[in-house]
Amino acid sequence: MRRFIEELGRDLPGVFSRRPPASPPSGAPSVPIPGLPAPAPSASTVDRERAGILIRARVEQLAAVLGLEYGRVFIKDQRTLWASCSGKKNLNFNWRLAAAPAEILDYVVIHELCHLREMNHSKKFWGLVAGHCPDYKARKKWLRVNAMTLKSGGARVMAAIPV
Repeated sequence: MRRFIEELGRDLPGVFSRRPPASPPSGAPSVPIPGLPAPAPSASTVDRERAGILIRARVEQLAAVLGLEYGRVFIKDQRTLWASCSGKKNLNFNWRLAAAPAEILDYVVIHELCHLREMNHSKKFWGLVAGHCPDYKARKKWLRVNAMTLKSGGARVMAAIPV
């Protein structure tokens, strides 16, 4: 059968193109076809949703412990950042952080929450971080050493985290 289709492709190149059909742009909504089930979400979409639930829960818990108020929490797919804090008190987190050990996720959340008080990396800021996470230097080092593994294997590790 495959040989037959390949021969048809040679005989009718305008009808049987070797190029795969174009996929919709990333983030574009899929159009449901009547009578067919809706397409399943991609693995990364599911992983990002699960990561968002975990990260938002830690932000909520740690912010309550630290007595800090924040704006909104966004889960992103940053290439170079693990997290950031905006002037509007919104917190942004890389979804792959959910695949890190809990101590590392907590360090990053505490780090960003401390930016709500100090929007810089001054001695005062690091004093705040140390007050809530005394071993932050070891956690920061772990993140730096394991960054590539975490970024490349985030989806694989997320698959092992129970829902």
